[in-house]
Amino acid sequence: MLPGPDQIVACPLCHTLAKYATLLSGNTFGARVWTDGKQEAPMLPRPPAVVKCASCGGCYWLADAEKIGELDAWGEEPLAADDPMAPPESWYAAEYVAEPSEAEYYAAIRSGLAQDPQQERALRIFAWWRSNDLHRDVDEEQIADPASRSEREENLLALLPLLVGDGDQDHVMRGEVLRELGRWNEADDALRQVTSPELAAAVEQIRSLCHAGVSLVRELDFG
Repeated sequence: MLPGPDQIVACPLCHTLAKYATLLSGNTFGARVWTDGKQEAPMLPRPPAVVKCASCGGCYWLADAEKIGELDAWGEEPLAADDPMAPPESWYAAEYVAEPSEAEYYAAIRSGLAQDPQQERALRIFAWWRSNDLHRDVDEEQIADPASRSEREENLLALLPLLVGDGDQDHVMRGEVLRELGRWNEADDALRQVTSPELAAAVEQIRSLCHAGVSLVRELDFG
């Protein structure tokens, strides 16, 4: 992995500066993939697509933020503060972008952050992944707030009709959503529609969880 310069951006809502790390190169060695489709690759880190402003607390699409400038890549000698070419001190003081919490994603959806069905689909998937983060490395379900449980189920039900049009990938995702909702037979039916050999291992593992009556997210094993 070779880091690139930090990108400085301005919040579209209040214009507060923030920054995120970029990469010149990376790889997927050591990547982990879960049944809900989330992947974490330590050698290929990416900033979140949606971030929460540290100043105003609003959520926005990172792609909509104005790009202000770049700080030197890691390992380069910074310019002296009195150098006319030196970046403003505010760039160095800017906080790194942070992903919204599960509850903040739900609030962003209610506020109308999604401008079209594709953005709504993405937001609901991100919220789903956040709701599963608590369970990724545990064997048993953790205690969750009842309100959060209700919003999670509402989000999954709203996501289902948006999972159309992407072929086998959507069949797998629909199957996983239905499994996590405890609708085992419907999940199995969705997964049976997948024909891609590349997805066979994932489908087999998710179907096994259906047959075992397991509704929690699980890491996929491709080894």
